[in-house]
Amino acid sequence: MAHLYPHLRLHQVFGANTDVGKTIFTTALCLASSALPLSSSKGDAPPRDVFSAQGQGEQVHYLKPVSTGALDDSDDAHVSRYAERVKYRTLYRFSEPVSPHLAVELERRAKRAEKEVGEGAGAPSEEDFVRDVGDWIHAAARAEEGKAGVAYVETAGGVHSPGPSGLSQSHLLRPLRLPTILIGSAELGGISTTRSAFESLLVAGYDVDAVLLFPSPRYGNVEYLTKFFAEEHGIPVFGLGGVREDGEYGPPPVKNADSAADKLAMTHFYRTLVHGHPSPPTPEHTPGGLYNVIRHLRSQHTSRIASLSTYAQRTRDTCWWPFTQHQLTRTNHDVNVIDSAHGDFFSMLDQRPGEEKSLLQPVLDGSASWWTQCLGHAPQRLVMAAAKAGGRYGHVLFPNGTHEPALLLSELLTGKNLKEKPSLETNPGYGWADRVFFSDDGSTGMEVALKMAVQASIQRYSTQVASSEKAAQKAKPGQQAGYRAGKPKQEWEVLGLKGSYHGDTIGAMDACEPSVYSEAVHWYRGRGFWFDAPTVEVRAGGKVAVSLAVEDKDLADRMRQRHLPKHLSTSSSSDKLIFENSYANMQEVYDVDARLRNNDPLVEFYRSSIRDQLEQLTVQQQRRFGALVLEPLVMGAGGMIFVDPLFQRVLIDTCRQSEDLFSLSDAPLTPPPTANPTTRNRAEGDWQGIPVIFDEVFAGLYRLGVCTPATTLGVTPDISVLAKILTGGMVPMSVTLASSSIFKVFNQSDSKVDALLHGHSYTAHPIGCAVALETLKAISELKQGQDWQRCRSDWSSTLNGVWSFWSKSAVAKLAELPNVDHAIAMGCVLKVALKDGSGAGGYTSTASVELVKKLRFGENATQGHPSIPVKGQEEGKLPYNVHARPLGNVIYLMSSLNSPEKVLRSAEEMLLKAIGEEAEL
Repeated sequence: MAHLYPHLRLHQVFGANTDVGKTIFTTALCLASSALPLSSSKGDAPPRDVFSAQGQGEQVHYLKPVSTGALDDSDDAHVSRYAERVKYRTLYRFSEPVSPHLAVELERRAKRAEKEVGEGAGAPSEEDFVRDVGDWIHAAARAEEGKAGVAYVETAGGVHSPGPSGLSQSHLLRPLRLPTILIGSAELGGISTTRSAFESLLVAGYDVDAVLLFPSPRYGNVEYLTKFFAEEHGIPVFGLGGVREDGEYGPPPVKNADSAADKLAMTHFYRTLVHGHPSPPTPEHTPGGLYNVIRHLRSQHTSRIASLSTYAQRTRDTCWWPFTQHQLTRTNHDVNVIDSAHGDFFSMLDQRPGEEKSLLQPVLDGSASWWTQCLGHAPQRLVMAAAKAGGRYGHVLFPNGTHEPALLLSELLTGKNLKEKPSLETNPGYGWADRVFFSDDGSTGMEVALKMAVQASIQRYSTQVASSEKAAQKAKPGQQAGYRAGKPKQEWEVLGLKGSYHGDTIGAMDACEPSVYSEAVHWYRGRGFWFDAPTVEVRAGGKVAVSLAVEDKDLADRMRQRHLPKHLSTSSSSDKLIFENSYANMQEVYDVDARLRNNDPLVEFYRSSIRDQLEQLTVQQQRRFGALVLEPLVMGAGGMIFVDPLFQRVLIDTCRQSEDLFSLSDAPLTPPPTANPTTRNRAEGDWQGIPVIFDEVFAGLYRLGVCTPATTLGVTPDISVLAKILTGGMVPMSVTLASSSIFKVFNQSDSKVDALLHGHSYTAHPIGCAVALETLKAISELKQGQDWQRCRSDWSSTLNGVWSFWSKSAVAKLAELPNVDHAIAMGCVLKVALKDGSGAGGYTSTASVELVKKLRFGENATQGHPSIPVKGQEEGKLPYNVHARPLGNVIYLMSSLNSPEKVLRSAEEMLLKAIGEEAEL
């Protein structure tokens, strides 16, 4: 986790390269921090003849996480020699004087590896390495409770020098995100290496507080870098040196063979380095010495804490949050102040009392930041992809043009022109999608999809469609093209499911039933019909139930009288009739093809009741429908509703077979047939009956364990919308995939009026496309990994079975709790529906409020790494807090596609414990 203590200043020291003076400057920082009084102001420093390793300043702690080479020549030995009272420590030491990753390998071969902490030989894991650094920092903070202290962490080599595991140290230490001091190079080429090192730290997410280097009178590095960093980044550069054997200020003197003489010379060097040149002769020498550096670093530390403490109030005064009733944010403590994020965790400001506790605490991002995260926060490969595309393109116009990232992404999504054999398991549009339309986010992607589908239906079925020429000549504002005077304008609607949600733009809202989301939106019209959706639930005893709750009494009576299978149980409550069927396990429920082959009793029940409702809508009510819009498998915002996949499959099939109903423009003189509905012969690849839209904004791209839910349903759409995971949670972007028959609707003439006149300023922005390509590449690698295979095996013995990153046993245990109605998991999603004693649940329920508060604000145990639970959890304390966004009586957790197993298991344990404690109240 990131660390921030009021009483303990923290800095890590990186070098632009090896041999730039990193240890020398770190030793001098230790000396100056100890000697400079805390009350010192600019120009107020101890006398030059008074110098001590410990004076009136801060208690100093020094850490060398990893050291290689002989002990006598080690950096910590140097610090202890010249800053005797500094508390120093080296965590991992290897005898070979080479890069840590190579030293580990050499010593492993020789079986001589040893560690100063932990047990066993060889390289520490990345998690253990960072945890040990974090534990050392926390111990330093605890030791200095109530006193002023400073801790310096000196890295090895350069910014990208490997750690013991081979990972770049700047990436290895990133979870801690310590304020950084960069030691620049004074040599020829030093400007370039210093800038390159800084940019590496910048894109890794670090704050660089200061740049230090020796004076470079020959090359002018200090003068150049001072101007550059001041103008471009507002970072001070300090050119500092001590007195050498020739009396000049610069790098340390050449090592003397006489150890006593050498120590005397170095002690004098450090004294002059700390105090600085009394009369700087050139811009290469910065006045004030290390004392001015310490003043600046202390000021940065104080300012950072002060600034963070104001964010909550300033945000409340200025920002308008989405989906938030501001009246309920009553205090600044209700505002989530996020300092940074890494892996599955936020680093959040925690102002609860306790000096030994960091002001920044790890908080699990339980909603995956509104379902966008899939590879953890700020993975470096996505950061670099964004930086490269930004540097190459910035943003460029896309209409009637192209660029490499957009083209390659389009081909990858549709499975065209690829080296590897495409399939629906890796290419969500393979075999059906012919075109990719780019837009800004999921809601706008759905707007595009609705325009595509409805226009296709109008062109095929409407008797009122005018030619594009006449439309262009005669259309008036507010009138539908082809509108005939004296006849009511035809309203085209959509079919969907109750509980669906497709976005917050007006068209997407109109494609959803009236709900709390649209209740106060004056322009909302609700243009559609929404079927009751049968749900899949795992209940106590491992029972997997598919249940359909019908509120419409007339419809429920028709279902019971005409379509009810013998083995289907029914029950009733005060306001609905519930049909239910039980299954042995989730694999049985989600094997749609087997259920169709084996004549599952629900197949005919679904088919006949759907057809019956379609006839009621089209024949008796004379309504026209232009699209079937579905969130496949799981309806997210409606409450993580797991829909019976068989129902969605039968609904799609029945709609595609009911062209006799959708083509009606007037009520027939005789009723249409109610059995064996016919479909007109269409060309291969043409959409049938009614265009089918899959809203895969939430469900697509492995969120539910599959590339596309089409593989589970056994049927592909005509139009699909992807977003969220598409760009790895890094930047907003959406794509709408469309079949060739949909594209042809808008490509039949030379008239622009016939085109899809929809677009966005940032359509197919190169940064988003490049990040999406890298995201999909990363996911393809994860698919082949052992972690995915282990999770699959936990749930199913078959390759194509439904599975989850959350454990099967945890779901079963959650379902057994007395205050839980049901639980279920799939892919990244873990859903727990709480029993709501005060009502029927739903988005407005408050059943989960106290549980969410407990997870977010319950007392937690301090830990050293943001992605791994604390060792030896303290009794009664959470290993970390969880930020969850409830959906009424539903609480859910959303993992990434690469969440560490320990995080998943600890989160399950926390949820079980917290819900269990609520049941006891």
